[in-house]
Amino acid sequence: MLGAPLAWVAPMKRSAELVTDMMTLARLHAALDSVVDTEQLIAQIHESSAISPPTVARVGALVAEARELLRWLLAPPHSRAAVGNQSTRRESDG
Repeated sequence: MLGAPLAWVAPMKRSAELVTDMMTLARLHAALDSVVDTEQLIAQIHESSAISPPTVARVGALVAEARELLRWLLAPPHSRAAVGNQSTRRESDG
């Protein structure tokens, strides 16, 4: 009977962890949305600006890399290996 008053601690801890996980997931989704918006803006700049194309292309590549990393973080754990293998292949090809 001594443990009975503390029985609620484990579910509360799991609930707090779940809330934290959901907040992290929401932040990752917001970051991905922001990166996609930035990627579109960089593409527009590239098409209409006098800035040297290699500089804009490099920034675009960095933003695309950030997008892929965020997508990897948001992928279910069982499919992360496939996503990781694709990005590794792309880096070795480039």
